[in-house]
Amino acid sequence: MTAMTAPTFGQIKAQVAAIRQKVPHANVIGIRSPGRWTGESIKHDGDQNYEIHQCDSSLAFRLALRQPTADKSTKVLITNLNDHDLGDDALLRLAKRRLFEIDSWQIVRTLFDAHAVDPRLTKHAWIAESLLELKEYPPARGGFLDAETVWPLLLGQAIALSAESPDLTSLLQWSLDAEAMTRFRRCQQDFRDGAIQWLAEKAGPVAEIILHCIARMEKPDALPIGLAAGVVYHPSALGKLEKATGKLEERFLDGKSPKPEHMQRWSQAATEVVRSLRQKGSKVYRQTIQRADEILREVQADGSAYLSDTSPHGFDQRLAHVGEQLSGVIQRGSWENLDGLLDAQQQVRRHDQSDAEKRRLERVDMALRLVRWLKCRRVASLAKLHSFAEAANAHLREGGFIDWARLSLRSGDPVQKLSEAYAKLFEQITQARQQQARVFAKLLTDWTAAGSEGDEVVPVEQILKEFVAPLAAEGLVLVIVVDGMSVAVCRELLPDIMRHEWIAISEPGRHFNRPGLATIPSVTEFSRTSLLCGSLRQGGQQHEKAGFAQHSDLVAHSRSGSPPVLFHKAGLQEPDDSDLAAEVRKEIASTHRRVVGVVVNAVDDHLLKGEQIDTRWSRDVIKVLPALLHEARIARRLVVMLSDHGHVLDCQTEGRAYKDELAGGERWRKAEGDAGEDEFQVEGSRVLVDGQRLIAPWSERTRYGMKKNGYHGGLTPQEMVVPITVLSSTDGFPQGWSEQPIDTPAWWDEPTMEPVVEETPAPILKPIEPQPGGTLFDLEEVDTPPEKIDTLVEPKVVVPQWVVRLLACPVFEDQKRLGGRGVPSHEVFTKLLSVLDGRGGKMTSIALARNLEFAPVRLPGLLAKTERVLNVDGYDILRRDDASDTIELNRDLLLKQFDLVE
Repeated sequence: MTAMTAPTFGQIKAQVAAIRQKVPHANVIGIRSPGRWTGESIKHDGDQNYEIHQCDSSLAFRLALRQPTADKSTKVLITNLNDHDLGDDALLRLAKRRLFEIDSWQIVRTLFDAHAVDPRLTKHAWIAESLLELKEYPPARGGFLDAETVWPLLLGQAIALSAESPDLTSLLQWSLDAEAMTRFRRCQQDFRDGAIQWLAEKAGPVAEIILHCIARMEKPDALPIGLAAGVVYHPSALGKLEKATGKLEERFLDGKSPKPEHMQRWSQAATEVVRSLRQKGSKVYRQTIQRADEILREVQADGSAYLSDTSPHGFDQRLAHVGEQLSGVIQRGSWENLDGLLDAQQQVRRHDQSDAEKRRLERVDMALRLVRWLKCRRVASLAKLHSFAEAANAHLREGGFIDWARLSLRSGDPVQKLSEAYAKLFEQITQARQQQARVFAKLLTDWTAAGSEGDEVVPVEQILKEFVAPLAAEGLVLVIVVDGMSVAVCRELLPDIMRHEWIAISEPGRHFNRPGLATIPSVTEFSRTSLLCGSLRQGGQQHEKAGFAQHSDLVAHSRSGSPPVLFHKAGLQEPDDSDLAAEVRKEIASTHRRVVGVVVNAVDDHLLKGEQIDTRWSRDVIKVLPALLHEARIARRLVVMLSDHGHVLDCQTEGRAYKDELAGGERWRKAEGDAGEDEFQVEGSRVLVDGQRLIAPWSERTRYGMKKNGYHGGLTPQEMVVPITVLSSTDGFPQGWSEQPIDTPAWWDEPTMEPVVEETPAPILKPIEPQPGGTLFDLEEVDTPPEKIDTLVEPKVVVPQWVVRLLACPVFEDQKRLGGRGVPSHEVFTKLLSVLDGRGGKMTSIALARNLEFAPVRLPGLLAKTERVLNVDGYDILRRDDASDTIELNRDLLLKQFDLVE
């Protein structure tokens, strides 16, 4: 070991600290050093004082000993004399009665309570000097001071790098500290070289590349460089971005050319770090990904930013690619091969920015849904309908979904290519919907002229009688009339409501509720008044209040003195309760008031002034709706949510002016003269204007009034069909009512579906009937013997032979007994396994629920019970992936675990 020739204050402090580990109260210490102390005689370090004397002779040493020592001070005597030069009387007054040599490594061993030091350390004299500057000295493990103990201490002290086992991610996290980077660059070269060598040993060769990069950079760019490297050195870009590679290496890597796999590893670690920053929502995250895009532009690789899962610019490029693929599909007019479009969609979904761009991703999904609808060739399906009831039900079951998806594209996208593709798709779907609207309106005019009636469509004036009165006979009901709510808005709103503990239920004898039908013209003064009064009439709020309170069918089920009560917009809120007026809360909570009604104008108001607003209809968007549903749930009221009429939004409408004597409303006019090409004349008892006839457009692109965000009054299915939704917050359904199964069309949820021409109902097991308050499948139903299973499943459901063998095998029976109470029946297992097997073993939960005709809210419970039986010994035979919302069946593993392998 090397003795230092000139003592430093750090050495002196360390020597004193080492001595005091053995002699805690030593306050006079002698140090032998060939070099002279030339510093100040009084030194302060925190609350400790050091009186340092340079003693060149025995006399000077003795004189220094004689001088008094102040409180909290340590007297340190520096001399080049030996012990025998001083005499025993002088040594007697020193700690340990001797002079100590300045030997840095010896001091280090003492401070760390070590008997040996790692040779990897002792070959560097500067390490000992650095260790003497530490403030704390943890005891060496096993008495051996190794590099794994020393280097974290040195790095923490010198450059604020705290990591006992450093890896690439911890290095990149540390690199975000600009002050630490400055300290690293200013360190002595021998320290930097030693630190790089040790960190490379621990974290791999990529750490060396990163640290050399940091050492020559002024900015803390190691993390964004790593992100940019993910593009420049991407496997699919190798050999294609030589110019960018050269620029990056010249600018940031000192002209060196590392191995591509090393740069890819740097990128992987950088991605991991930046994703952790994203989860924290930090400002540093945004700065880092933006800086990475700047670096890509600097090296001229920004055109390939789409290769990155983190680049904001790359996210836009992926969206642009969706636009290119979508435009190509539309231009070709071929819907059979959608692989390129589906892949582009998945690339967008895999990007980190997708989490922050939910609305834009929704539009991409909506575009894919519309393309799948075109792929199914359902455009002409309404032309084959022969009755108005079929047309109204078609709009309720499918048309509303088409409009929801179509109208979501109305706002376009910031990326021009995608926005242009949306516009093309919007126009194509709109043309198809126009054809369907014409068929619907023609059937409507014929139906109205004939004065037709029937059970399949409920005129708006009959809705309270048909739906609310029977429910009021059994319990409390809250009627929520969302003025102007179309089927499309209802479709968008309903899933969000059902996520908040509400269940949609269906009227007795049906899987789904019937559509309602607005009056003609489909405007508030006629249609809402007729709805709330229970008869065809024109009126305003006062007429509605009186008519609702006097509605004979509702009054028949109301308590004496507590007739139905109705609240309009002005009565729903008050200054001291911004959510819901106290009077409304009181009436909903009352057990005496069987029927409470409220009118919500959020949708109708949106038509007047929402032109530049991209509205996503949810429970919270309609301000009073959460409070209404909350109060209804507390009061255990059923909720009937419906509309008086729908609407069309302004999408390149053509305004037409008529003489005052022909004027009527925004979407209807008096029946004078001939109807135009986009109009029909309609007459009959449900036409509530003078003369019981008028002319109205079947096209959504015609208006007679000033331009607004939306209109109503015409003959389109969007305006005429009224959605009727009944909601329960408990499983105690009214007599005969049952939970609705999934009602989304197949093309809505299934990206891999095959094209079909006609819609066919999902096959169901026979004979199984929904039970009041129960589910389609009774989980505790008595099993049918496996040999009779084939007779219970419709021919369209192919039951694989292995399913029949499974149900008959002893292992399956044992598993069912172990599964406990509520295990599904053989029929349910048959349908579930057959459907999954027919789809290659993997389906979305929505698609599976639809094929089982099972309510989606109940599906997790069914799957949990099924897993208890099938997942033998914990193996994932049936597995749910929450991230992708898919159910997967491992048939090979099932056959092996149940001893069915032939």
